[in-house]
Amino acid sequence: MKPSENVESIDDDSDEGEGDVSVKHFGSHKNKRNADLKVDLTAVFLVYIVNFLDSLGGSISTPILPFYAAEFHADYTQVGYLFSCFAMAQVCSMPLLSQLSDKRGRKNVLILATVGTGVGALWQGTATSYWSLLLSRVFSGLWSGVASVCQVYIVDVVPPELRAEYMSYLNSSTQASTLFGPSIGAGLSALGINVPVLVQGGVSFVLALIIWAHLPESPEWCRLHAPESPFSPGGARTRAMKKKRTESQGMGRKNVTAVILSYGALNLCSMVGQMAILSMFAVYAEQTYGLNSVRVGFTMTLGALSSVGTNIWISPPTLKRFGSLASSLIGFALTTVGAIMIAMQPYWISCLGLIIAYQGLAINSSAVATGAANLTDMQNRATIMTGTRMFKSAGAVIGPIVSGPLASRDVRYPFFAAGAFSLLGMSTQLLSLPIIRKVQDVLSVRKVINAETPFIDGEWVDEYGTAEEIRDLGEFVAELLSNRHYRWVTYNDELKNFLRDSFPEVSNVSLEKHQEDYNKRRRNAREQSDLTLVAKFDQLESENRELLEELKKLRWREGGRSGKSTANSREAQKQCQQHMIQSIAGFGQ
Repeated sequence: MKPSENVESIDDDSDEGEGDVSVKHFGSHKNKRNADLKVDLTAVFLVYIVNFLDSLGGSISTPILPFYAAEFHADYTQVGYLFSCFAMAQVCSMPLLSQLSDKRGRKNVLILATVGTGVGALWQGTATSYWSLLLSRVFSGLWSGVASVCQVYIVDVVPPELRAEYMSYLNSSTQASTLFGPSIGAGLSALGINVPVLVQGGVSFVLALIIWAHLPESPEWCRLHAPESPFSPGGARTRAMKKKRTESQGMGRKNVTAVILSYGALNLCSMVGQMAILSMFAVYAEQTYGLNSVRVGFTMTLGALSSVGTNIWISPPTLKRFGSLASSLIGFALTTVGAIMIAMQPYWISCLGLIIAYQGLAINSSAVATGAANLTDMQNRATIMTGTRMFKSAGAVIGPIVSGPLASRDVRYPFFAAGAFSLLGMSTQLLSLPIIRKVQDVLSVRKVINAETPFIDGEWVDEYGTAEEIRDLGEFVAELLSNRHYRWVTYNDELKNFLRDSFPEVSNVSLEKHQEDYNKRRRNAREQSDLTLVAKFDQLESENRELLEELKKLRWREGGRSGKSTANSREAQKQCQQHMIQSIAGFGQ
């Protein structure tokens, strides 16, 4: 979809695309259920399906990877490298994918990521050596950004008051894939050890076709990148201005960095704890209770089922009732309690602890994702969402690294470490509250920026810029005044008064009245800039009047002098007339 699709054009009667403004609207929704969504509900379901199938493809191939690597005589360390290099490549590629998503569109990046994943999977399935398999895992990791882009798309199209619910459903689709993927992969491996990986590649290519054919581009992204923008008066802009607009820092680099670091740290602590539990629970259950792989798998399936149920039925009302910050603390607390209970005996306490830990992780994941999403604007949404997920991927790498050596000393230590990281996450969140509040204050005065209307609940909301935006506008005005020969440094106060007079208050009664006032003042400014010929005539007429006044003075001084004086007076009058004729002739040229 092109950025201008679904957007009505602006009435523009100016040169070089600088016209008056008019109202633009997106298409209406067909039913009340999705009246608050910015796309049809089927598009949201399609994103869930894409996320589920992409996660399913990974869960199909991941369990057989160690056995596949054994075909190339890989040892345990080399098998670990296959997983670590994938996660590291994912961390490194996420900033690029986020920038592409903001600049080229959510749909395009989803297609690119699914195609890249498909190519990587086919490469893995046809690898002829361990090193070829390792490189293919790196390549696959570079394109493993489908889940993060799906998150950004959901945040784009879902209003803030519904984000917690829809983000929980998205997390559910990821968790649901882990229930079916391993068993499907085990069945496919009977056809060949590389068949699950090849199936993953096929699924990715099918997803790319589905996205290309049926998923609409995010309306929010289209509106931000539309050739004719409604975001500020003046209609369509020149190319230079459009480029400047799309490269705007939005809420500001400092605020973006603060959100990424704050919520990224929460993601890191949560994922380290999660991977410490998941990677070592089977070892703990086998050594402590003598469970075989079937019973361990059954126990972990119970935990996964509780996670899916939590995302569907518990997380949304919890987030709605307590908010994202408090819900995240609740999630960390449940994870801490669950991790400690896992290390306790008898078996039913460990099993209950695993379920509680899964529930805490589910609540925390939805809360952190929703909290980060609520601290974004359109210019930086993908950057923030993907940036926080980078920390989550880093946690997936660190968790097993931390838990392995601990388990070699005592199989209970990884769960104590998981609880410790959860407590660290709680402390980090409490310490970052002042930073989060500051960003919330910045966004609270930017709610209508890039919005279709400046009204919220019937009240006009003024726009306030960040330090970067204010500096950018100040540099533009200063350069403009200098280039147009205003002595704005010498006469700074006078120029401020001039600017104050040049920008009278416009109406905020309604959007139509506001646009009418703006367009009226813009036309007046243009008319003033087109008065150069009239001003030239007025100047020449003033000079002629001065000459006539001088002629009268000469006549009065000469009085009754000789004919020579009279001749001089007549000669002066003749010169004055000639000057006036020449002036009029020059005005007409």
